[in-house]
Amino acid sequence: MTFTSPGSAHHTFDEWESEICQTFVPLHARPPRESVRRFRGGVEAKDFGTVMLAEVVASTAVVERTPRLIRRDDPEFYKFGLQVSGSCVIQQNGREAALGPGDFAIYDTSRPYRISFGDEFRMIIAMFPRVLVQLPAARMDGLTAVRLSGDQGLASLLTPLMRGLSADTGSTGGVIAAHLGDAVVDLVTAAFAQQLSATLPEGSTAGHRALVAQVYRFIDENLPDPDLCSTQIAAAHFVSVRLLQKVFEAGGESVTSIIRQRRLERCRRDLVDPALRDRPISTLGARWGFPDAAHFSRLFRSTFGVSPRDYRQAAVPDPPRSTTPLNLASAVEPAPLAVQGAH
Repeated sequence: MTFTSPGSAHHTFDEWESEICQTFVPLHARPPRESVRRFRGGVEAKDFGTVMLAEVVASTAVVERTPRLIRRDDPEFYKFGLQVSGSCVIQQNGREAALGPGDFAIYDTSRPYRISFGDEFRMIIAMFPRVLVQLPAARMDGLTAVRLSGDQGLASLLTPLMRGLSADTGSTGGVIAAHLGDAVVDLVTAAFAQQLSATLPEGSTAGHRALVAQVYRFIDENLPDPDLCSTQIAAAHFVSVRLLQKVFEAGGESVTSIIRQRRLERCRRDLVDPALRDRPISTLGARWGFPDAAHFSRLFRSTFGVSPRDYRQAAVPDPPRSTTPLNLASAVEPAPLAVQGAH
């Protein structure tokens, strides 16, 4: 689904504005007055499970997400953009990120933003629910509209992945597409976790950093235990519950919320796995520490917006029923003939 250039796209400005609103979230766009007639743009999008990947090209434009549009529709997404060609300036939360080819930035659809695109631009954008990024929301707020170089650290792994998925011709679908979408979110999360580790608040000690890393690992290894809690984790690491809570609250999160989010994410991945299609949903919940099926269903719906059953059905539809006609002659044994005249 790759455009070679904005010139190869065919949408007029009004068509392009309508297309980006339908693809992403409600937006307001405007081109420079002198270029309205010669404007050409295009949008091509594909779903990879919970991730929507789109390639956007245009001559030049300014795109805004206003408070009014947010009040009208707020699905709570992150958008993660790779500038392929041209340039743009992203403004959000009082910051500006000037992107050139190969640069990334993340921005939040629940907060106002403006993107000013230079002439002849091309961008690949991944949009996904914010809840999938298992990092402190308060800390992520400080990383929106911040330039991330695509040739450094973990971000360097995202460039070939997003380019490859953008060029996909449609042969990848179903559970494979869902796993590829998960790979994008996991790499985005890892890249920003790397950024956060380099910008911890003053007063954070090396010991606290090590404790956080150890606790995350301990949580992941013990998610199936329904009794996993702050008291158990603190005891396993020879610290007080108060210190454990204080270390994580400094990053804007709690141990309880981390456990819940990571359990729900494991359940979500199991629900889209065709190898587990025949496992009862309650069994999958219990597998990751949710022994109460009703409680699990409520948490899943409040997090992902749909029930576990509906989520599974959308990702892994029921196999078609057999249309082979039933051979009644062989399936039904004929009734014995009545003997006339018998008394």
